[in-house]
Amino acid sequence: MGNLDDLFLCTNPTRRDVKNIYRDEKYARGILLKNGDMIVWNGDVMHTKVMPFLTETGVHFSVFNDKLEICWQFESWTEIQKRLVEAKHYLDNLGFPEDGRIVIDTRYYTHTDMAFPEIRYSQLFEEGFELKPLEEK
Repeated sequence: MGNLDDLFLCTNPTRRDVKNIYRDEKYARGILLKNGDMIVWNGDVMHTKVMPFLTETGVHFSVFNDKLEICWQFESWTEIQKRLVEAKHYLDNLGFPEDGRIVIDTRYYTHTDMAFPEIRYSQLFEEGFELKPLEEK
C-alpha cells in the first residue's frame, strides 16, 4: 500500500470488520492499549505510518495466519501477557487460533537480542505460566 487513502483503522474489531482489515492475505498489525482496547489495521501498513494518527500507544503486534508477533519496546512481560489475555475476544475475531505461535521481536525497537521458548497462545491462560525470555547462560 503506497498511500494511506484506503487505511481502515478499527478499534476492538468484530468479525464483520475483518473483511475490511484483511486484504489478499490474513495479515494485520495493531496496538494493544492499556485500557484493554485493540486498534488494528491491514498488515501492509507499518506502525510508523499509523502512529501520527493515534493519540495513544501501546504494545505493538502483527498477526499473520497462525503467528502473532510482539514488537517489544521495554514493556514488562507481565503487562504484555495481561494485554494478550484481555484481547482474546478480538484475536478470536481476527481468526488467530488458540494454538497459534507467539513470537517476541526484541531487536526492531530496542536493538537487543533475547531468546524465548516456543510459546503458544493457549499457554498464556495456564495458571503459573509467565511470558518471559529464556535465562541467559
